[in-house]
Amino acid sequence: MDATRGYFALTQTRYAAWLGENRSTVAMVEAGHRAAPLRIGNRQGIRLDLATVGNTLTPENELRTLPPLPEPAPEPGPLHHRLRELQHQLTNLRYRLENLQRQAQPYLNRLLAVPALRAWPGPVSNPEREARWLDSFEQEAVQMLRDVCGRGPQLLLQARIAGLEQETALLEAALGAGPPAA
Repeated sequence: MDATRGYFALTQTRYAAWLGENRSTVAMVEAGHRAAPLRIGNRQGIRLDLATVGNTLTPENELRTLPPLPEPAPEPGPLHHRLRELQHQLTNLRYRLENLQRQAQPYLNRLLAVPALRAWPGPVSNPEREARWLDSFEQEAVQMLRDVCGRGPQLLLQARIAGLEQETALLEAALGAGPPAA
């Protein structure tokens, strides 16, 4: 009884109504506090048990398997709404990615320049001050690229974009790529 009820996600009240019983009777039988009355094993219960596998009985009491009803198509409104949200998010994230790439370029330029600046063979007025300045120049570039605008932050943003593109493609396919209804 409990398995059939769970199979169809029926409350005890709905199941009892199908069987023509009181909900309290079904609850007590399921809890093991009462034996099932003969009526619970009636034709209604048998019909529901058979239906769990798509079967019914013919008038001659032979098993007959019937095809299931098709699952209803999803409502297009929420799908179109989500698709518009995704398109807006993708536009914003792509813009942010372009900004990160632009922001990263000067710091990448620093990493390109540091070895040449350190290798300068000419005289330097204050070698210690220049070494500190170059260290700071390099470390600032490393920190910005690592934490703010470099490959790691860009990859995280690209991963979000890729996920949203997949979701967009799935929704477009489900909607037949048609324009949203006005």
